[in-house]
Amino acid sequence: MKKVTVSLEEQQLETLKEIQEDGEADSRSEALRRLFAQYDQLQAEYENLNIEYELLENELQEEREKTKRILQQQEENTELVEYVQEERSAEQRWREAGLTTRLRWRIFGMDTDEE
Repeated sequence: MKKVTVSLEEQQLETLKEIQEDGEADSRSEALRRLFAQYDQLQAEYENLNIEYELLENELQEEREKTKRILQQQEENTELVEYVQEERSAEQRWREAGLTTRLRWRIFGMDTDEE
């Protein structure tokens, strides 16, 4: 280890003293080394949490896109169901219509409001 001289503020010296008094360190130097170790540990934890946050953010974005696709598919399916129901209704009307009505529909097209 190398020896270094530092200037600290009163509050920082009090923190070192508290660490010594709590029995966590035998000297100011050891207390300072413990603080650096805690800082390194917190920095590593921060980086891990930041990575986890980014992963969760990406996962959220993927889920939003998935939900959007599902809603679009649901809308398309609803439109398709409505179309099929209209076609069935028209087909049923055709079967129930008389010959002259069918002939008129063949020539002029089937009225959509006639039920």
